Amino acid sequence: MTKWQLPAIALIGFLLGTPLHVAVAQSNTAEQTKGDVLSLREDAPQEYVVKKGDTLWDISELYLNDPWYWPELWRINEDVANPHLIYPGDRLLLVWVDGRPQLTRKEYRALLPQGEVKEKGEPIPTFSREMLAPLLTEHRLVTRAALDALPQVLGDNRGAPRVNGMLPVFIKGAVEKTTYSVFTPVERIDQGELLRYVGDVDITYNSGEIAEGELSRIQREIRRGDYLLETKPLNIPDVITPVSGAEMDGQVIASLNNRKEQGKYDVVVLNKGAKQGVKVGQMYQAIRPGSTVFVEGKEISLVNFYKPSDDISRYWRNTVQLPVSATAEMMVLEVQEETSFAIVLRSREWLSVGDYYIPKQL
Repeated sequence: MTKWQLPAIALIGFLLGTPLHVAVAQSNTAEQTKGDVLSLREDAPQEYVVKKGDTLWDISELYLNDPWYWPELWRINEDVANPHLIYPGDRLLLVWVDGRPQLTRKEYRALLPQGEVKEKGEPIPTFSREMLAPLLTEHRLVTRAALDALPQVLGDNRGAPRVNGMLPVFIKGAVEKTTYSVFTPVERIDQGELLRYVGDVDITYNSGEIAEGELSRIQREIRRGDYLLETKPLNIPDVITPVSGAEMDGQVIASLNNRKEQGKYDVVVLNKGAKQGVKVGQMYQAIRPGSTVFVEGKEISLVNFYKPSDDISRYWRNTVQLPVSATAEMMVLEVQEETSFAIVLRSREWLSVGDYYIPKQL
């Protein structure tokens, strides 16, 4: 990876400057805008009844080759005041308006024998909350400055570095008599510390310097040095409209699981945030640089920068630099000052921590 990081800025600048030339990175966008017609799936249903558990993304994948264009399906809809509010039981019809495909909703009402109108409940979200659970409840990214001010677990009165919740635990730092979430460090990055939720602690006594509390909802081992944060989930909207990414490049710096590679619906951490213009709903695509190959001889062979003979012979043998490839596409879910969380929506190959990304233009 170190061999291509040096020309990475020039490479990414080339991608950002000539999006039509980079066919693999922007081909879907060009196809979508050609003729001003959305790219419908060949097996798109003419009619669909929304079921409990559906999401806007699920329905979009039924109709579009590129699901992030789903707002275009609702661009003109006289039947619905707010087209983002779709409920289980609604009947969706595929129609054409001025040569463009549109989804229209026929309002559904279930009447009881007495004629009472049955409540529909909650509208369907863009993504299921279960899919977003690791981000909503389990992880936080905290800067080093903010981390130093957080209360920490000292352990129980036995002085054990690990506690099981059977005895009260002691806390150092400023706390109030309320319930806090306990987070343990999982990875340190330049932007701060990635924390994972491990349980709750109810503060029962506070002497000013050291507080006492009882553990509950223990998910994982709680250790001395774990941090206390206010018990509240991240504020991710139910409906997220996809938009083009900001004109910048960056790097995937962490993931919310212990796997080396990331795939569809995994959540990763990006090294750019609100200060760089990142907003919820923006789309980005990870890129992989093309390999350099020898083109002389009967067979094309890859240049091995760690092999001395290849490193020397590439100066006098003919080589070709293969083009870059877009490996995954991501949508931003949560934005902080210098970092952001994004969900992988499409992956042609595994996404790794350290991969570079550029904006996807919709």
